Amino acid sequence: MSKGRPTLAEIADAAGVSVATVSKVLNDRADVSLETRRRVQKHLRDSYYRPGGWDSVRPRGQGRSIEVVVPELQNPYIIGVLAGVTSSAAAEGFEVVIGRLLSSDASVDNPQALLRSEHAGAIFVTADASSPSLKALDEAGFPVVVVDPLRVNDSKCISIGATNFTGGVTAAEHLLSLGHRRIGHAGGPHSVDCSHARLAGYSSALRKAGIELDESLVTHGAFTYDAGRQAAGDLLDRSDRPTAIFAASDEIALGVMEEARRRAIRIPQDLSVVGFDDTFLASRSAPPLTTVAQPLLEMGRVATRSLAQMITNDVIGTRHIELATRLVVRDSTAPLDG
Repeated sequence: MSKGRPTLAEIADAAGVSVATVSKVLNDRADVSLETRRRVQKHLRDSYYRPGGWDSVRPRGQGRSIEVVVPELQNPYIIGVLAGVTSSAAAEGFEVVIGRLLSSDASVDNPQALLRSEHAGAIFVTADASSPSLKALDEAGFPVVVVDPLRVNDSKCISIGATNFTGGVTAAEHLLSLGHRRIGHAGGPHSVDCSHARLAGYSSALRKAGIELDESLVTHGAFTYDAGRQAAGDLLDRSDRPTAIFAASDEIALGVMEEARRRAIRIPQDLSVVGFDDTFLASRSAPPLTTVAQPLLEMGRVATRSLAQMITNDVIGTRHIELATRLVVRDSTAPLDG
């Protein structure tokens, strides 16, 4: 092959296939046999080929750092995912660099800076996978994995998430099993995929129990403590207030609990509350919070392993991986007449 950046024709000739077949492998097309795909990927890997603006993969032993891009550093959810990323990165032989923060639209401001960096790849946490900046990185062949994407749409990025719909079902079914029938939902932002999935799961469980969804008991806001307080104020000031609230995140749930306390509404005697995430704050609240646990550590680990596969051009079976959620029952929920 040439001493510079290898061409698709040279890769095709070395692998004994057509240029069109190499292109199909690069674009993850399904109409290539597994044996041919592996042979082409081996030649791509051996020649350090990368399409587009990232000219070549650095040889093993160089560029062994990955950048993690987050919206903020104080969020307990982010901390949980980062713990998984760092533990898996050590096992994969990568160093982790906490890089730039996501912009207000959940994308990276300057994707070209990543392309010019020494990093082998990047993990974005709660980014918009369909944003132009992430699309630009993907099209340039720069390895990117998104954890818990805000939006996926037509994105081709590898993403790691959780079973949000099932988690919403589980939360509502738990409250229904305790005798609650008037259940409010303090939801996340309208524009976020996981918010829709959690709301859909909650709605599905209510319908299955023969309860019509009362839209007036559903609020939307940020995944924050302050948004939880606002949602609780809207729901608890009603004359027909709910007896239980399913919050779309632990931080929202903690805000709900504080606002209830300010109104002398006891938890769980007067109001049951369920959160979502199972961050370290959930077990430390007063009372400890019943919540739907996302496997935050494992999400970080799977993201890192997936990124390592991309860096070495190994086959990744699916572009979106969903890990199972589970209900963790603590003291913030009780039977309706308990």
